[in-house]
Amino acid sequence: MRKVLKYIFLSMLVVALSGACGVGIYVWSLMGELPDVSKLSTYKPPLTTTIKSRDGVLMAELYRENRYLGDPRQLPGFVRKAFIAAEDDKFYDHAGLDFQGILRAALTNLKEGRFAQGGSTITQQVARTLLLSREKSIERKAKEGILALKMERQLEKDEILNLYLNQIYLGHGAYGIEAAARVYFGVSAWELSIAQAALLAGLPQAPSRYDPYKNPAQAIERRGYVIERMFENGWITAEETEEAKRSPLGLKGYSNPFEDVSPYYSEYVRQALLERFDVDTVLEGGLTVTTSMDSRLQRAAREALREGLKEIDLRGGYRGPVRVLGELEPGEAPLSLEEEESPFFEGEIPTDGAIAEALVTKVSEDEVTVLSGAAVARIPIKSLEWTLPRRGELKDIFVPGQVLLCRFEAIDGGGLAAGIYQEPLVEGAIISLDAATGEVLAAVGGFDYNRSQFNRFSQAKRQVGSAIKPLIYAAAINSGYTPASLIYDSPIVYESDELDKKWKPKNYSSRFYGATTLRDALVNSRNVVTIKLLKEMGIQKTVNFLRKLGITSEIPLDLSLALGAPSMTLMDLAATYSIFATGGFRSDPVFIKKIEDYDGTLIEEYQPGNSREPVLDPAVAYVINNIMQSIIKEGTGRRARGLSAPSAGKTGTTNDTRDAWFAGFTPKIVTVVWVGYDDGASLGSKETGGRAAAPIWKRYMEAALAIENDPGDFSIPPGIEFARVDTESGKLAGPNSKKSFNAAFLAGTVPQPAEPAHTALVKETPEEKTLDFQDPGALDLLR
Repeated sequence: MRKVLKYIFLSMLVVALSGACGVGIYVWSLMGELPDVSKLSTYKPPLTTTIKSRDGVLMAELYRENRYLGDPRQLPGFVRKAFIAAEDDKFYDHAGLDFQGILRAALTNLKEGRFAQGGSTITQQVARTLLLSREKSIERKAKEGILALKMERQLEKDEILNLYLNQIYLGHGAYGIEAAARVYFGVSAWELSIAQAALLAGLPQAPSRYDPYKNPAQAIERRGYVIERMFENGWITAEETEEAKRSPLGLKGYSNPFEDVSPYYSEYVRQALLERFDVDTVLEGGLTVTTSMDSRLQRAAREALREGLKEIDLRGGYRGPVRVLGELEPGEAPLSLEEEESPFFEGEIPTDGAIAEALVTKVSEDEVTVLSGAAVARIPIKSLEWTLPRRGELKDIFVPGQVLLCRFEAIDGGGLAAGIYQEPLVEGAIISLDAATGEVLAAVGGFDYNRSQFNRFSQAKRQVGSAIKPLIYAAAINSGYTPASLIYDSPIVYESDELDKKWKPKNYSSRFYGATTLRDALVNSRNVVTIKLLKEMGIQKTVNFLRKLGITSEIPLDLSLALGAPSMTLMDLAATYSIFATGGFRSDPVFIKKIEDYDGTLIEEYQPGNSREPVLDPAVAYVINNIMQSIIKEGTGRRARGLSAPSAGKTGTTNDTRDAWFAGFTPKIVTVVWVGYDDGASLGSKETGGRAAAPIWKRYMEAALAIENDPGDFSIPPGIEFARVDTESGKLAGPNSKKSFNAAFLAGTVPQPAEPAHTALVKETPEEKTLDFQDPGALDLLR
C-alpha cells in the first residue's frame, strides 16, 4: 500500500508541475540537466544485421538488440491503433501528459492495491526509454513529464509513435514491432492481423506476464482487453471484434535461422564481417549481407553429406546399445524393470520421423520389439542385417534390457515401425563454387554444428592424396609431355639415411603395369608412374608451377609431393580445381556478394573479374580436363558417373585411408568433398575417395544439376587437337590396336602412327632401381 500511495503522490506532483511547466522547463534548461530532445530527430537505435542467401532466405541474425527499423506510418491503421488503445488512447488529443489518465490510473491502483494500470502516455514512455536512465525517483518522474511536453512541441505525433513502435521491448529478445511480428508470427509487421496486432500491443506493460508461449491464457485475456478498447474507440467493427477474439494465437514458434539453415556458412560470414567492420557495426549497424549461397543447393549439400556419412558409418559396423538397464528373464513382463525405466512406459509416444531411446523387450528370430513412451514398435531383421556378423542371429547382438537409439516411422493402419539410428562418428565437409566467379553456392563444415563447431571446409588442412595428381600432370603437359607419353610402371626403391628402411612405393592394387601412358596413369591413379614423372620433371620446377596456380600451402620438396603430401583446405582445393573447369582461370571462394547499410546504401559489392589473366594456358587446362572426364567415365571416379552434364574429377586417399576426397566439376560448378576423422583415425581399408567421397559428390551434383537448367558444356580453346591413341605403344591407334583411347593434345604434339611391324612395348622391368629419397614421412598406397 505504501508503494501505491507513493505512486499517487508522484502522479499529483506531475499534475502540479505541469501547471507550471513553462517555469519548470526554463529552470531545468538553465540547470543543464534535461537531455536534448532534438537528438531524437536523428534516432538510430541498435539494429539487427541480417545475413541472407542469394535467393532471399534468411540465414542468420546478428544483434545485441533484435530490432528492424520501420516506418509505422506505412503499417495498416489498426496496427498503430492497437498500441494506442493498449497504452494511450488519448495519444492524438493530449500535449504529452494525460491528466485524466494519470488520475484514473492512480484511483485504479488504489482500488486494486497494486500497480494494475500505468498512467504514462506513449510520449512519456519514449522520453523515459530514450532520454532518461532507469532510476526510479521523483526527479526522474518530473523530468519525464517535462520532456514529454517538450517532445510534443518539437516532434509530430507520428514521429513520436514511430520512436515508440521501433524502440519498445516486446519479449523474447524482440525490440520494436517489426522484430516482434517476426518472432511471434513469422510475418512482417505490415502483414499482421487485428488479433496479432492486439496481442503484440498488450505486451509492453509486462512482456513476461503476457508471454503467449509461457502464459497463453493470460496473453489471450490481455489481447481481448486491447481488442475491446479498439472497439470502444470506434477503430474496428463489431464483426472484426468478435472475429479477432475467436482467433487462435497462431504462434510461429521462433527458431534461430542460424542453426536451421547453414550454421557453418553463416559463421564463416560472421567472422568475415568482424574482420571487415568493428563489432559494434556488425551487431548494431543493421547491415544487410547478401551471400553467394543458394539455399536450394545448400539444402542438397547438407543432405548429401549427412546421408553419405551415415552410410559410411553403417559400413563400419554396429557400435552397440546406448546402455543396458538389466536383462529380462524369458517371458518376464517389461514392467518388472526398476522404476528408473518408467519413462519408457509413461513418456511421450514418438511421432513420425522422431529419434528417441527405446527399450528392447523381446528378441525373436526375425524381429526386435522395443518400447518407447508406452508405444510398442518392431524392428524387422531386414533393417538390422548391417548390425549382424556373418551368419549371425539377432539374439547374438540384441537382448531385452538394452536401450537403443531408434528412428520411428508411422505405418499404415496405425502404429509405429522403428530402425536403429546410429549417429556417425566420422566427419566430412563439402564446398561448391560457381566455377567462373568463385561464388560459394553451398558449404557444409561437418555432420552437425551442435556437435562440433569446427569448420572443416575452411579450417581443416588435410593431406589431399591423389587429388594432387591432376596438378602434377598439368605441370607435365606444360613441360612438353603429352597424354600419350610413356613411363614404365615398374618396381623402384628409394632410400636415404633419414629412412629407417627402404621405401618401395606401389600402386593401390599392389601390381605394376609396365609401359603406361600419362593419360592412363592419371585415369587409374598410378602412384609409381606419378613418382617417376615428378622425378623426371624436377621437384623444384614442379613446386614453382604449383605456386603459379595459386597454391599457398606448404609443399614438401621431395617425392612425397607426387602422392599428395601437401595439406590443403577444401576451399583451397576447390579454387585450384576451378582452373581446369574454366580454361585456366582460378576462382577463389567468394562468400559475400553484397553488403548494404541499414538504409539500403551500398557499402561494397563483389564484381566478378572479367579482365583477369589465366594462371594456366587454357589449352593445357583443357588437356587435363579431358583426362579427368575419363577418370569419371572409366577410372577411379566411376562411382560419380551418370550425371546429366559433362563432368570431370579426381579421387584422393591418403595413407591408411585417413582421408577420402573427391574433387570434381561440371562446366559451371566445382565441388569438393572430404571425409575423415578429426583425430586422423583410419576410415577402414576399403573407404577410398572413390567409395567414401565420390557418392556424396554425385548425390549433391545430381540435385544441383536438377536446379541448374543450363549445365553448359566444356569449351574447347584454340590450340587443341584430338587423336585416338594405342594404349600399349602411345602411338596413333591403327587397325591392329587391341586397346585405345581418345585424348586431347596441344596442337603439334599428336603422336606419330605406329610402325607396321610394331609389337607391344609393355614389358615389366624385373629389377628394382634404387634412387635417393629425402622424406621419411613418404606416403604410399594412395589413390
